[in-house]
Amino acid sequence: MSQQEIRVVNDGQTVDKDFVNSWEIFDYCDQYNGSLTISFVGAIIKNDKILFSFPKHYKVDNDEYNQISCMKQILYILSKSKASYASFDKGIKGEFPIKAYLGILMHYKKYGLYLSNEQYYENGYAGNIDWNRTINKSNKIIQKKGVMFFPFTIKRTRDKSVFISECMNYALSDASRYKKFINTIMPYEYNNENNIFKNLRYVLNELKRIRNLYFKDIEKRLINNLIEYIEWKSITRDNFRLITLKFENYWEVMINEYLNDGFCRIEEDQIIWGENKQDKFSKPEMECVESVEKRLQHSGKSPYKIQYDHIFIDDDNHKIVLFDSKYFNAEVDQLNYKQLFYHYNLKQKYPEFLIYNGLLLPTEKNYYTKIHVDRTDLDGVKIVEHYINLKLVLDHYSRII
Repeated sequence: MSQQEIRVVNDGQTVDKDFVNSWEIFDYCDQYNGSLTISFVGAIIKNDKILFSFPKHYKVDNDEYNQISCMKQILYILSKSKASYASFDKGIKGEFPIKAYLGILMHYKKYGLYLSNEQYYENGYAGNIDWNRTINKSNKIIQKKGVMFFPFTIKRTRDKSVFISECMNYALSDASRYKKFINTIMPYEYNNENNIFKNLRYVLNELKRIRNLYFKDIEKRLINNLIEYIEWKSITRDNFRLITLKFENYWEVMINEYLNDGFCRIEEDQIIWGENKQDKFSKPEMECVESVEKRLQHSGKSPYKIQYDHIFIDDDNHKIVLFDSKYFNAEVDQLNYKQLFYHYNLKQKYPEFLIYNGLLLPTEKNYYTKIHVDRTDLDGVKIVEHYINLKLVLDHYSRII
């Protein structure tokens, strides 16, 4: 890929309408009181320009090498998640089909280019003679020394995989153009001189036409992945997008892994980091609860449902550590009543347990804390804001996935 201009923004950054229109990202921005703000994380490549949108609280310098290196790490995390069948992030319309690409790549690595032969028969006098067909269908000449058959029926094979192989070559080679940014893409060189790929709609229709001629699961998966990839390419051409509108969900997943590997204990409202060997946090299933306030609001309707983000219950030491992950600062600017309610609900169920209650937020700084609310003199509730370096969390998560 030739040298291209790179623009850098952050999720939540205010931008003007001209900027939004030039990148065609109106659908990926929030609009409030006439202002437009970026609401995605990832990369957009449009012809000769590149737009990197980094998460909130993620600062990167003006060095292009560092910008690309940092974005590669983020795109690696996005691509691994989007390619997972259990992913919460299924992607957006017109986005680079990473899952289809990786399906094609996996087939290539395991089996090579698609190969399949079919048998056919022709009349001749040299080759692999099919004697049953020759005896049943050929002319017979009776001679003194026996019977002579002519012509022979010759069994031959021919390759019927050229078209699918060419499609694999095309997809792998085309995707290789983005390997500079996405680690999961394999370098692949192929000098495509087949003019058929100048008409991708025709290629797409041909793939759809022959799909029903194949019956093996591996063949069906390969063709479906080729269809998805070439359908994307036929619509977007040289415009590439790999983004997420749900980075808050990524933060929740990543910080849970960070806790499970690095949380040791809490001392004086601070997390002591090290090697976590036993205190594993989980996100339990939703549970139904009732409170006086909710009962009045619902008036006989279904109970109020809650779900903790990160919780560890230490039955041996009668302690509970409860965290709620927050990506947006607006969620902590005011008293977090949800976290208060979580505390009261747990205290009803575990009256003898000591509860550590906190919020987990990303920062570009080193780890630090702030008191969100302190009601220890009233009802024992204390909620602490824990600000954790986002780059460290990304580094850790990209190593373990």
